[in-house]
Amino acid sequence: MRRAPERRGAGGNGGGEGGGSAGRVARGAFAALGLVSLSLAACSQGDQGVYAGTTARVGKDATTLYINNGTEPEYVDPGKSNDSASSTLIQQLFEGLTSYGAGDLRPVQGVATRWEQSDDNRIFRFHLRPEARWSDGKPVTAHDFEYAWKRVLRPSTASLAATNLYLLKNGELFGLGKLKALREAAPLRAAPRPDAPSSIALPKGSFVVVLARSPIQVDSAIAPLAALPEGAAAVTFTKGDAKGGTEDRLAFDAAAAAPLGPAPGGGWKGAVVDIVRAGPPCQCNGAADRWFEVDRGGARGFLPGCLLKPPADGARAGAAPRSETYALVTPHTTLPTYDAAAAPAAPQGEPPVGFVPDALLVEDASAVGVRARDDLTLDVELELPTPYFTDLTSYVTLFPVRKDVIEAFERRGEPELWFRPENIVVNGPFTLDEWKFRYEITMKRNPHYWNRDKLKIDRVVWLEIEQYNAAMNIYKAGDLDYMGDNASLPSEHMTWLSTKKDFHRFHYLSTYWFEFNTRRPPVDDARVRWALNLAVDKQQIVEKVTRAGQTPATHYVPDYTGSGYDEAVAEDRKRGVDPFSSPDVVFNPERARALLAEAGYEVVREGDGYRAKSFPALEILYNTSEGHKQVAVAIQDMWRRHLGISATLRNEEWKVMLKNVRDGHFQVVRFGWIGEFNHPATWLGTLLSYSPQNRTGWADKEFDDMMRVAAATTDPKESIRLFRKAEKRAVDGMPKLPLYFYTKSTLVKPWVKGFIGNARGVQLVKWLWIDPSWRDNPSNDVAFPPLEFPEPGRLGPPLGEPIAP
Repeated sequence: MRRAPERRGAGGNGGGEGGGSAGRVARGAFAALGLVSLSLAACSQGDQGVYAGTTARVGKDATTLYINNGTEPEYVDPGKSNDSASSTLIQQLFEGLTSYGAGDLRPVQGVATRWEQSDDNRIFRFHLRPEARWSDGKPVTAHDFEYAWKRVLRPSTASLAATNLYLLKNGELFGLGKLKALREAAPLRAAPRPDAPSSIALPKGSFVVVLARSPIQVDSAIAPLAALPEGAAAVTFTKGDAKGGTEDRLAFDAAAAAPLGPAPGGGWKGAVVDIVRAGPPCQCNGAADRWFEVDRGGARGFLPGCLLKPPADGARAGAAPRSETYALVTPHTTLPTYDAAAAPAAPQGEPPVGFVPDALLVEDASAVGVRARDDLTLDVELELPTPYFTDLTSYVTLFPVRKDVIEAFERRGEPELWFRPENIVVNGPFTLDEWKFRYEITMKRNPHYWNRDKLKIDRVVWLEIEQYNAAMNIYKAGDLDYMGDNASLPSEHMTWLSTKKDFHRFHYLSTYWFEFNTRRPPVDDARVRWALNLAVDKQQIVEKVTRAGQTPATHYVPDYTGSGYDEAVAEDRKRGVDPFSSPDVVFNPERARALLAEAGYEVVREGDGYRAKSFPALEILYNTSEGHKQVAVAIQDMWRRHLGISATLRNEEWKVMLKNVRDGHFQVVRFGWIGEFNHPATWLGTLLSYSPQNRTGWADKEFDDMMRVAAATTDPKESIRLFRKAEKRAVDGMPKLPLYFYTKSTLVKPWVKGFIGNARGVQLVKWLWIDPSWRDNPSNDVAFPPLEFPEPGRLGPPLGEPIAP
């Protein structure tokens, strides 16, 4: 899923990303000053009233393209990239099994030339072209794809994009670090000690799912329960705040069970305990969890997993001595078969649970559903039927990388140097030639790319201009051919720009939202979050602030999303049952004030305005950009006028903001999400309790379950209906405040051919070219026709034959 300086799987346009840089400001100012003389030259062309700036391309050859990328990329690493500035570059440097076709972005041939798939869209076999080469001349193989996908999932990679591959068989368990293999045979013991009785013997190579490890550290002052009270299947844990004078609290859903505070006498917080056995499953703060019976010096009791954590360094100093750590595990036998004719695994009873020495557990990626059958054949098995899978294979997370290149730098302790220009090895149309930090990045044609002779661009210069007006002025002066996938036009100039021939606008699969840190008051209360949402006049924001034709959003998934979502929206509205068109979800300051009062913050009249009694300080964090600031200022004013809330603003450079968000140092933060594939799962997946993209702290077991059921439903229409219900559940919790669905507004010089606007805002340079005779040639043909895939072959038994038992 991208973050845009938004977020690619985070979103978009209407604001770029990152922070201000003196160098870029200086260059923008210089360009603006130079614009006076250059615009006079433009007038002499007679096009000043028709195009936005000059139509004279002076001093530039016809095989070099100048594009604004908006900001400095975070990673030029397909497996770790999660922002739009990075993925835009990666799309030109690497190539997946499939590639985006111009315009509709349908899958066209990339490294693969054909594939077969099972009838249930769960098993795929891709055939690679033998002429595909890396930029150092070595062949691109199926092993490169297998390594790349498993690398993304490895917990040590810490990829924020790992959720894109959770759809692989066992991908989620492996990616969360829960799926391990035994490096030697071991008994499954009833307790974490070598003399405990065993229930079964696990052979060498057996896979297990790790439920917990013992010893473990208590992360709360709350004492273990002697017995599980009624209602213990769902609990709410509120961590205390020493500065605010509040204590840890554990509450049960059952009304009869009183909430628990700290244990009498204290002493539990930070204590290292043994896990004696696994208790029943439960939910903690909405996320799936489990009770564990723990022991400390003979005192036993139950705690949910959310109150436990791995022992910190030195935490065991006061604990009872023990020789080794044990893992509480359950056997896992559901492994990929890559056989479409095989019968589904028979349902098993409750699997045994027990302990094995943690030192016997190793990482083994063979359980993940991707394998190189040979150098030119890649087998894939998915956890569930996934109709959008061959759309996702064109996305950067699924691009191949070279094991020998990456691991050489990992061994040197320099894992992020492999994608520097002097080191990187790529398989796409272009190679990385030069990287001037926070200034520009240059690419050149890859001499080993399999389709190199069809390219019409030899060199691409990516400028890094964050300021909208500066970028527009440089474009007007003729020093940019295309404003870029990640740059926005100044909203104050949108009216006149929209009349120009080189202006383009189209729907964009991206949502602009504010994210709440639901772990921090006052936005830890859903009523407060809903009040803040209802106090925002989103229609006014898109009409008076952004002014680019955006659509006000009351939910998270853009209405025009494909895979049947847009059809479901239209049908619900026709029947009058669309939950996101209801009067209850639109701008309503009166209802917002009532919700604040329900949450304990009475809103009273004060002069000509309002004041929310005792409402604590609130801060809005956004990454540096003119557009984001304008939106934040507008919302700050609306909250003040309609609710009597005072909010401060803080802006940070993109990378700094990302780190602060990861560390939880925010209350409200501006983000967005660009769809990585044309399906609602890409937006809703950011709200799963276990997603690394979910920085809100919001977790809801019912939502997680609804998402799993929706994904497992084979009927496409019913599946989309279930995704819509899951979205309603998420909107009810309001962990993110949706503001608007994007449009993409941009400027493209008339000599750039092959440019076709699309809902993802993705332009592959390989389809573009510069036409010096553009005045006499009105066509907009792409540089060369794409190679279409043949119809997929079929994997499985012959039609009419039963599946083998």
